Amino acid sequence: RHNVRATFFLIGRFVQQRPDIVREIVKAGHVTGNHTFTHPLLTFKSAAEIRKELTDCCSAIQDAIGEHSNLFRPPFGGRRPAVLRIAHGLGLWPVMWNVTGYDWNVPSAEVIERKVSRQIRGGDVILLHDGGHKQMGADRTQTVLATDHLITRYKSEDYDFATIQQMLEGAQALSAIRD
Repeated sequence: RHNVRATFFLIGRFVQQRPDIVREIVKAGHVTGNHTFTHPLLTFKSAAEIRKELTDCCSAIQDAIGEHSNLFRPPFGGRRPAVLRIAHGLGLWPVMWNVTGYDWNVPSAEVIERKVSRQIRGGDVILLHDGGHKQMGADRTQTVLATDHLITRYKSEDYDFATIQQMLEGAQALSAIRD
């Protein structure tokens, strides 16, 4: 509707259940990334469990859409040096956020908007959820409404929206110019 693209970090077990949704995400021009297979808190997992979570998710996405990004967002933001080392060893690029709508508890659209708006500075990575990690079908109506309002507001203030991949490509281009 707003001609804005996003990055969707996907849980592998849900990708396996609904590969059609993943194909629609990509068809609409969005980017997909790895959010593990089952959404565990990786800080409490062994190296073998971390590796399996990441590789199983990559395989599920690969099976659904073929080639995809090397982006990875750790569930709950849980990371430690071992998690990052394993991700890098698998060719994955860990991504964190600096703005969140705290929408996992399904607050009203107004609350989500207010929380995000307080944090926006430009160049931000905004965390919002299109589902839940416990089961398929979480109601995200309030997040969708808040996202619509936020995009309208910030577009009117001349903000641009980009996928994580576009942000990284822009940073690499700037770095090349400076060198």
